[in-house]
Amino acid sequence: MDSSAHLVRDVGIALSLALAGGVVARRLRISPIIGYLAAGLIIGPFTPGYRADPRTLQQLADVGLIFLMFGVGLHFNVSELSATRRTAVPAALAQVLVVIVAAALLGGLAGLPASEAVVFGMAASISSTVVLVRVLEERGVMGSATGRTLIGWLIVQDLLTIAMLVFLPLLADGRGSGGGLAGAVATGAGALAFAALTLTVGTRLVPPVLRLVGRTGSRELFLLSVVCLSLGIALGAEIAGTSLALGAFLAGVTVSETEVSHRAASEVLPLRDAFAVLFFVSIGMLVNPASTELSPGLIAAALLAVIGVKGLASLGAAVLVRTSGRTALLAMAGLAQAGEFSFILAEAGRVNGLISPGTYQALLVAAVASITVNPMLVHLAELRGRALQDRSLWQRRDIERPAISESPAHPAEVVIIGAGRVGRLAGGALEMVGIPHHYVDASLDQVLSLQAAGRVAYWGDAGQADILRSAGVAQARLLLIAVPDLETARLATERARELRPEIVVVSRAHSLIELNLLAEVGATVTFIPEFEGAAAMIRDSLLRLGVAPDDVERATDLSRSREYERHEA
Repeated sequence: MDSSAHLVRDVGIALSLALAGGVVARRLRISPIIGYLAAGLIIGPFTPGYRADPRTLQQLADVGLIFLMFGVGLHFNVSELSATRRTAVPAALAQVLVVIVAAALLGGLAGLPASEAVVFGMAASISSTVVLVRVLEERGVMGSATGRTLIGWLIVQDLLTIAMLVFLPLLADGRGSGGGLAGAVATGAGALAFAALTLTVGTRLVPPVLRLVGRTGSRELFLLSVVCLSLGIALGAEIAGTSLALGAFLAGVTVSETEVSHRAASEVLPLRDAFAVLFFVSIGMLVNPASTELSPGLIAAALLAVIGVKGLASLGAAVLVRTSGRTALLAMAGLAQAGEFSFILAEAGRVNGLISPGTYQALLVAAVASITVNPMLVHLAELRGRALQDRSLWQRRDIERPAISESPAHPAEVVIIGAGRVGRLAGGALEMVGIPHHYVDASLDQVLSLQAAGRVAYWGDAGQADILRSAGVAQARLLLIAVPDLETARLATERARELRPEIVVVSRAHSLIELNLLAEVGATVTFIPEFEGAAAMIRDSLLRLGVAPDDVERATDLSRSREYERHEA
């Protein structure tokens, strides 16, 4: 069998096993990364049975690494980072620094030399973006203030990962003899110069090139141009003496500044996901369960660093920057894991001769264990976090809240949560039919605007029982939740049920998953705007086609109900 046939066979078997492992992992409600690592273990050199060529898959895994880092740069959002700069940035910096120092000390106690202990601490300090984002999405937290803070935290960690990847070769050079320090300084200066040159020149050349290719109307040419850009800049970084990962990240940042960034993401990220699977499979091939260098003490140190130290450091950092109690607990649980960037750092340390096979194996064991238990930890933290947030134990004290009364002076039949476009439309309709109603909104400007127009409005967090009580939920017949934030909707529903169990709760959701979550906490009926918009389009189209009104209503109702019924299956 020739080399090309071997390549096809190895890749085919690797992807097939990764598919099977990913499906099993999802059925077990754990990260698919575990399934991909297991696939690598099965075809690796340390287990019986079929053995793939590690060199072949490693070459493809390098492409996966490039696309992984390109995706990080493509999704690098300066506005999100800026919006959470007072909390996420200092918290992430403090957490990473504490974990590196503490983990390095644990590694030293386990017998690691100083340079190896530092790399051990670096790999332990970074959390998996893929794992945490997926868990936040499943828990419906992504759109909340807590979700935005944690996403900003992850962005800072991603940036620190890039800095660490640049630093690792410097550490390897500095550890050598004769000229090591000079070589390290030169490498660092080269990395900074390359980054500055890429961002300066790239932001001027890349947009017109992508626009030119985009005007051809060819999807293949556009995809090819983005792939060539990412691979070309990554290769340029390696030629300049720095890492492929840094070059790929800079390529993503360069494209993210163009008006075609969304199309680039839609075209390239599926390709990234396929190659990224091979990256995780290649990592799994390096796992050696029977390694004689794998000491129980080092495994214990890795587990303690990744789950225990990082969890406590995240909690402490969140409290220091005065986040809510719920955000602090979710940070403690959600960040207490290691994933793709820990693997990347560990692999870079191994390639540069900075960590031994035993240390590498211990980090892999800790990463797999932490990814497996992370969803359960987040679930427990979220349950406790709701109570903490409701009692406002860690709420900021520099904002004065209006006085809370046990009941409003003018009772209302309906309380509307959210005074945005949807909330005001609902309020206008209630005014037309003479039904008294009150608003609750977290924006002081919105509340003052409504009060100036003669409406009754309350400023505060609708997830807190005292705000809802003040707005009159305990006397109201219906609660209308018009905010897009799922977590606020869930908390408001729960608190409203506690204040008035028989109240009707009408809410909105963005997906069937959110609809299910709201139903679980007591929402009477939930509407999905996309479904309702589609129903309106169907109704109008059928009427314009001359279909009888009764048939139009029947078809529209049936189409809508089929979509909503999917959540009950």
